[in-house]
Amino acid sequence: MDSSTGLPSRLAAALAYAGWWITGGLLWLVERRDPYVRFHAAQSMLTFGVAAIAIAGFGGLSLVALQFLPSAFSLFLGAAGVTAVGAVLLWLVAVTQAIRGVRWRIPMVGVMAERLAGLRRPP
Repeated sequence: MDSSTGLPSRLAAALAYAGWWITGGLLWLVERRDPYVRFHAAQSMLTFGVAAIAIAGFGGLSLVALQFLPSAFSLFLGAAGVTAVGAVLLWLVAVTQAIRGVRWRIPMVGVMAERLAGLRRPP
């Protein structure tokens, strides 16, 4: 089945993860017909939006720590690095599952993504 973007569903779903939350948001706004693509786009937008905020937050805290608590600099910088590595590994799994045609739900985000994609009604 082709999405309303004109791309095959699996390709469009994988592309939703390509630019983390940005491409997820764009495809979520553009795609209107294919629930598979909308699900992966919503999941990308939610998961990697939070990851980007966390990485930026830890990075910002590390800069602030340089001024006020230099001993915490390494802790915050390490947290940013661990979050980034974890997000990239999660991204690899998500892209692989999207290409395979699997609607894999990322824990804690999958249910919200299903709601945003119109696959599940709120309680």
